[in-house]
Amino acid sequence: MEQQLPKVKPLCPPGRPPRYEDVPFAEVTLDNGEPYTLKMDIYQDLNQKTPGPCIIYYFGGGWMYGEYKQVTQKAVYCRELIRLVEQGYTVVSPSYRLVSQSVFPACIHDCKGVVRFLKANSERYHIDPERIGVLGNSAGGHLAAMVAMSANCSEMEGDVGGNLEYTSAIRAATIFYAPSDLAALLKNDAKEAIKNLFGTEVDNTGKSMDHVITQILGYTEPGKSLIDLNLLLERSDTDDPDWKYIELAKKCSPITYVSADCPPMMILHGGQDPLVPIEQSESLYKALVSSNADAMYLSSSQANHGPTMGIEADQMAYQFLKNRL
Repeated sequence: MEQQLPKVKPLCPPGRPPRYEDVPFAEVTLDNGEPYTLKMDIYQDLNQKTPGPCIIYYFGGGWMYGEYKQVTQKAVYCRELIRLVEQGYTVVSPSYRLVSQSVFPACIHDCKGVVRFLKANSERYHIDPERIGVLGNSAGGHLAAMVAMSANCSEMEGDVGGNLEYTSAIRAATIFYAPSDLAALLKNDAKEAIKNLFGTEVDNTGKSMDHVITQILGYTEPGKSLIDLNLLLERSDTDDPDWKYIELAKKCSPITYVSADCPPMMILHGGQDPLVPIEQSESLYKALVSSNADAMYLSSSQANHGPTMGIEADQMAYQFLKNRL
């Protein structure tokens, strides 16, 4: 009997136009020295005039692909969140620098700049600055977790867009199959470089995803490889000049910032995920529990790496944010 391969959903664009489109929130500089404008789309009911809850959606794509306009994505989450506009929620889809533009921690700084911008302009966009939550999938989940968990880390804050009189702290977070420990992910990817991504939200991006960890860290010198970086990690040779990349991986890992002060978090991960090991989410959840943080973990045994965790799981994730905003 011929095996039935999982079907990849078609592109999943938003179901309505944004109320405020292409809103610039920061001017940044790319690693090649070129200026770049970060923008966001803000989805909101046209009749909303009073401050209401806001959910920021950070798109996935391995930090390498995707865009805030949501015209190339297969994941369902932004489209589903935008449906909450009818219930009085504002949904924001921002851009951030991809690894081809700037290495870590640039995109983390960008995502925190989004929160501060919205707080600084809360009256203009009818947003309650005390009721902001974040949601992201895959790399976007990693960024959502970093926003949620490292609000008190000045090194991770950056100054993108200014508004530094405001904190980037948020009320609650939901993350789908997100990398939470980049050092552990580095070890895993060094052992298992080639992955079958068919049926996932990233589908056929292919081998360009294989060494994403080295690319996001800027470990791209000729002759250097993921295996070399993993061997350095195993040696724990802190005197090696390349150890700075290991330190960067740890600083950019949500699990580093686990504490009882973390905002409520819901973590979701599929049992059939070929791209991000489920242990990434399990380890983060256990660390949050050990720290007495408010956390919930949901795993669906048959779920892949997107483009959805299934209707029941997805709806629980949205409801988690709604209940806490």
